[in-house]
Amino acid sequence: MFLLGIFGLFSTNLFAQEDATIDPADIKFWIGEGESEVVFIVNWAEPDTALAWGYRFVGENVVMKTIMDDIAAADYRFSYEASGFINDLHFNDGVLDLSLVEAGWLTYLINGESTWDTYDVALVSDGEYVKIGDTHCGTMIDPENWIYVYEKEVAPVYALGEEATIDPSEILYWIGEGENEAIFAVNFADPEDVCFAWGYRFDGESVTIKEMMEAIAAVDQRFAFNDEPSSWGGYMLTDLTFNYNEVHYELSGYNAMYNVNGVQSWYTFDEQTVINGDFVKWGDYTIGTEIAAWTYVWETPVQPVTAYDAVGEVDAFEMSVYPNPATDFIMVNVETQNFVSVQIYDVMGRNVLTTTETAIDLRSMEAGVYFVTVRSANSAKTTKLIVK
Repeated sequence: MFLLGIFGLFSTNLFAQEDATIDPADIKFWIGEGESEVVFIVNWAEPDTALAWGYRFVGENVVMKTIMDDIAAADYRFSYEASGFINDLHFNDGVLDLSLVEAGWLTYLINGESTWDTYDVALVSDGEYVKIGDTHCGTMIDPENWIYVYEKEVAPVYALGEEATIDPSEILYWIGEGENEAIFAVNFADPEDVCFAWGYRFDGESVTIKEMMEAIAAVDQRFAFNDEPSSWGGYMLTDLTFNYNEVHYELSGYNAMYNVNGVQSWYTFDEQTVINGDFVKWGDYTIGTEIAAWTYVWETPVQPVTAYDAVGEVDAFEMSVYPNPATDFIMVNVETQNFVSVQIYDVMGRNVLTTTETAIDLRSMEAGVYFVTVRSANSAKTTKLIVK
């Protein structure tokens, strides 16, 4: 593998004028912290695809290898191989599966002037632009010096959303028996954006998602789903419903997709297996955050459903929070004799407070959007809270 360093995309070097670039304002995914910024781009050959990340750092400059290592650590879709020189770069988001072509020659551009520094010593400064490219998709503009440019339009990589999850210790309703555990959640869009979770226990190395859903539906009569054979094989979900606290929630199969541990699966749900510790979430893409083409995550805080009791009645209580928006304190009004606790979650689904008090001090909390969940003995309700 041959590695050539070329500096020059923000300079007046004539060679650099043909190279496709991107405005830092168009970058969707910034990694790192600091006042200094660079743009990092890879141009793959099969298919000819150019993707860009933003990188922030502290100080006057940073080694190119550090940029690549930090991006790989922050973005599971990106990886590279090196043995003194860069041997290969990969990007796989479930739709694109990119690597260098076999025996491809790799070059990189940083700001205009030619250099023979390898990527582990080449320095990049604030405002500069790095592009690694495969010569198969580049245009040679200086054969004598092996200088290439890459004209493919540069697309920004979508930032990874953070899938809202829930700790197994917070699950209220476990179905099944066995030493292995998985969590099953659904992020509904109709009639409101809300996410509910069940726990599932099983023996054996794995189960399919469809088997897990069938087991939950057999025990919890509030939950139901329908499916049909798909034209490409396997089974396709056609609808999923849940009747909870006198509300009918529905997830249309047309808009439905699922993630396993925050990563979208492209297998049908009767083929996708789940192992111990996995977290499965169905969601409607209309309320998901798109992190890549047809790849979504759901950030609504996850609520555990209460156990199903075919005989007992669900505690359909009323609750309210005031003032809202709030600055220093809130009062939580709960109309039930079965009150258990109040929990506050941030927008990433992290529990920031659990209390049995209904007068709550907010002065240690940062301004932002939160969700207040009130739990009774066999029910729960959530409302949005804005802290100023």
